[in-house]
Amino acid sequence: TMSMNMPNFTALFPNGPIEIQNPGSELYVTPAGSAVLEKEPKKRSNDSHSKNGKEEQALPPVQDYILLPDYMLAHEYPSQDTLSREPGWRRFTGNIMVKAKEYPLYAIDCEMCKTAEGSEVTQIAIVDECLNCIYKTYIKPAIPIIDYVTAYSGITAEILKDVTTTLADVVKHMNNILPTQAVFVGHSLENDLKALKLYHDKVIDTATIFSSGKGGSFKPGLRFLAMKFLRAKIQDSASGHDPGEDAMTCMRLVKLKVKRGPKFGMTPTGNENSLSVYLTKQSKTGVFIDKPIVAQQHCRGLAQALPATSDAEGLDTLIRRLSSKSEFYWFHMYKLEPIYRACSTIHDMINNPQLADALKYIDESIQKIYAALPADTLFVVYSGCSGYWKKPEFNGSDEAIKKMMANIVAQVRRGLLFLKVKN
Repeated sequence: TMSMNMPNFTALFPNGPIEIQNPGSELYVTPAGSAVLEKEPKKRSNDSHSKNGKEEQALPPVQDYILLPDYMLAHEYPSQDTLSREPGWRRFTGNIMVKAKEYPLYAIDCEMCKTAEGSEVTQIAIVDECLNCIYKTYIKPAIPIIDYVTAYSGITAEILKDVTTTLADVVKHMNNILPTQAVFVGHSLENDLKALKLYHDKVIDTATIFSSGKGGSFKPGLRFLAMKFLRAKIQDSASGHDPGEDAMTCMRLVKLKVKRGPKFGMTPTGNENSLSVYLTKQSKTGVFIDKPIVAQQHCRGLAQALPATSDAEGLDTLIRRLSSKSEFYWFHMYKLEPIYRACSTIHDMINNPQLADALKYIDESIQKIYAALPADTLFVVYSGCSGYWKKPEFNGSDEAIKKMMANIVAQVRRGLLFLKVKN
């Protein structure tokens, strides 16, 4: 596929790749991009108390885990612009008459089926902080279903045969039973909100608070998190996923995170200093071009952050900035990520009709970058983490499960590196 769709790339790197291993440990993967960009931990001189003669930091409140607006924008969460741009979208308003504390948590999970226009929600469950499922219903999509994806969704034509509840009914009910100040909890919740065509600005995402990537492409699966931190098996039924079970798992994970603190469940990078800090200490300048949340959070000192909301914008910015005489340039391309996330098998990936165009775009972009580089520049292209396409079966003893997870992580940590010095 690469040789057919990326002729410039194969000509630039005739000797092929160097196989490398991403940072991480036996049970964790840290994308290399996240590791080198990782900022130094903040040191706090206050907000601590003494216990048994030891100084301990006060744990942050639950609202500190709510996603920031820039992060939501960078990770394609619905925004206020979506309301005006997309027909049929609604804003979560909640019910001001429902009494609740300042930041009440409600976990939400949806199951989707495929239609001609993409994924449509067909079931939803909402779980409160006491782990009670306060709402669970099937939903009849307005568009005919072409694939029920029963192995994952648990939905069949027979189940939906007599369902009359619409998406509008569900959103209306949510606005009636949930308080205005509700905080939504979920795993990669941007997908659920898109399926619900619902905008809300108070979200806690378990794929974020248990991920050290901070903008990298790797996100831990909910099933993995449940096994690792809750010692619970979920999504293990032959009849598909249960949104109530998934929502309850998200709620348990968030409550555990708040109880244990922000460092709990985060992958150690092994880096005491970020690359931007290292460059500054060496009196070197750097330019980092990435999604806004990544560029802005991980650059400091002499390293300049240049946010880009698309690959095209980032490419133009990089080529313009190559004349600035900085010693180091970082540019992250995301062209393949939507395709990767939309596929459940390697066969789906290879046969995706968008793959050829994406590879062609990357090939042409890399050729443009190389052509713009000054002489004696080391050009490095890195592939990121490997994919793992098989659905793991968490059976057997704890030791057997740990060994299986270690084998999966070892595969995912593999990456490819291409090097070339421009003469």
